[in-house]
Amino acid sequence: MCIALALAGCSNKKEINYARHSVYDADFAVVYNAALDVTRNLYPNMNDNPGPGTIATAWHEVLFNNDADTDMVNQTTLANAQGVNAMATPGAVGAGVPTRLAYKRYYIRFDVKVLGGRPWRVKVVGHASEWDPGAALPVELHGMARPHWLQGRTEALEVAIYRRVKQFAKPAKEEAPADPNEVDIVKTDPASFKAVPPGAAKLLADIKDVLAKRDYPSLRDQLADDIVWSLGGGTGADVAMATWQADPGAFDAMAGAIAAGCGTDGTKAVCPAGPPKTGTYQITVEPRGDGWKVTSFVRAE
Repeated sequence: MCIALALAGCSNKKEINYARHSVYDADFAVVYNAALDVTRNLYPNMNDNPGPGTIATAWHEVLFNNDADTDMVNQTTLANAQGVNAMATPGAVGAGVPTRLAYKRYYIRFDVKVLGGRPWRVKVVGHASEWDPGAALPVELHGMARPHWLQGRTEALEVAIYRRVKQFAKPAKEEAPADPNEVDIVKTDPASFKAVPPGAAKLLADIKDVLAKRDYPSLRDQLADDIVWSLGGGTGADVAMATWQADPGAFDAMAGAIAAGCGTDGTKAVCPAGPPKTGTYQITVEPRGDGWKVTSFVRAE
């Protein structure tokens, strides 16, 4: 059974290979819109940016149906996840009541990029995260911790896009660019932030690297517990992280704010420098205790 490729229908290795090693001889808009449409149909919560040809989905929960202990369709499991039978005894577990594994939640998201010039290449990179009971946020899984089902679901999306534009497909003459998950990202030099204090420069460099790697759980440690993330009164780092992870565009906006240039505002550092402009995000960092923390990230109204 092609469970791993259910999203795109059963596919053979030959079709997967074609999807991985094809380029598309069509206008950019044709290829990009096809990738956008296919991705949106499978993962509707997403952010797209046709300028650089990027599509980033939000985290979507992965539902399993081939293991009674993790079957999110199983009503007993759902009941336990909602608190029913929370005090299940070992005997009850042995009788078939789901174990702690049933409380775990797994999530998946994708970065889809249309690269190069005509003929265009479509690059799909999958990410997986895991949430444990009691944890504030899911943790992204890297390296050996990456789950076995991630590759199959990534291939499913690749094949689905390939099928939409395969009439324009031709074999690629060279290997695809390296998967960003498999290479180290060059660290940002704090000295590149010349207009802010050294402590702020180090924090901003660290945040820039975290965002580039999409290592969002690491961002939590760089936030003040009382960070302001909404002009409507939204405060609190855990709620901020949960809100931003539901909308990947927020992290892109944070990276864009830092890239726009930073400056000082009294004892604070702000990016972009200067007064906030209507409709744009601004990030504020300031001293807290022995270091610097992000104390605000809001969009001016």
